[in-house]
Amino acid sequence: MNLKDILVHIDNRPTCDSRLKVAIGLAAQQQSQLTGIYVIPHPHFVAHKHNGQKLADEAEQRFKQAATAAGLSSTWICIDSLRSELNVPNALNLHAHYRDLLVVSQTDEEAPDLAIPHNLPEKAVLGSGRPVLIVPYAGEFNHNYKRVLMAWRGGPESARALHDAMPILRQADQIKVISVQGREGDEAYQSHQADICKHMARYQLPLSCEKRLSGDLSIGDMLLNRCAEFGADLLVMGATSQSRRGYQTLGETGRHLLKYMTTPVLMSH
Repeated sequence: MNLKDILVHIDNRPTCDSRLKVAIGLAAQQQSQLTGIYVIPHPHFVAHKHNGQKLADEAEQRFKQAATAAGLSSTWICIDSLRSELNVPNALNLHAHYRDLLVVSQTDEEAPDLAIPHNLPEKAVLGSGRPVLIVPYAGEFNHNYKRVLMAWRGGPESARALHDAMPILRQADQIKVISVQGREGDEAYQSHQADICKHMARYQLPLSCEKRLSGDLSIGDMLLNRCAEFGADLLVMGATSQSRRGYQTLGETGRHLLKYMTTPVLMSH
């Protein structure tokens, strides 16, 4: 089964171009409906006077032209934060509940935007209830996802990520599965001796598998290194969460990848 309904965040930041290209490429591959969502920011978060509706209309025109040129069926959602009382993360998460996947951009910490929370990707992963494809803020990317790195550490998050990514995995040419063992990895491995690759092989996927110990490298750095070595078009991983000062945040590996990613990452929580 393909992804049939993809939601992509549209805004006026420079990162929107690469984000939209990735969303269009994936929607074309999956034969999906593509929905663009634009949130007119609350005036409190705008540093200068501007016509929010005019900017939204211009963004809608760019989105529809790009979708039409790609031969995609598309729809448009525009939300006014002042009228709806929805901020950007809440609006994206609400509408993601009714889609198969959400596409957002990694935050460029050197180009902050008051209208877009710096932790938007994290809030999307934790709150959308859907897989989230995060596109790095810099670079051009292959949209075909023919070389996919799948990170497996056991637990519900990894199982969810595998299930969510299956429509993409089925169209890949090469899939590298890394089972991480060790202090921060698949702690249950020794007790059950289960092998996720045996399960994935039943789908006749083009697999190669390896087991890695965490060692001195952090899990995040190890995955970034393997993405580069493998030439991955996409990293798929389950995202754990933790409570910090009364707030739910992503686990250490998820936060590390959101900060340092160099290839698109599909996260499920």
